[in-house]
Amino acid sequence: MLEAWGLTLTTDIARQVRQWRAEGYTWRAIAACADDAWGTDSHGNQLFGEDLCLESARLLGENPNADPWN
Repeated sequence: MLEAWGLTLTTDIARQVRQWRAEGYTWRAIAACADDAWGTDSHGNQLFGEDLCLESARLLGENPNADPWN
């Protein structure tokens, strides 16, 4: 779970985040999309987007410093 943001990360969420990142979404855009999709309340906070990408990469067994994550 992304404690500070109140989101329980699942494989489906991680895959969606990966897709957004692969399409070139910024961390801020990913945060805003997550707010819309899953009811988080980050107000598009880019730190949430960054956390979400990092944890999604880890959940999917991918390197968060490699494409498409960074």
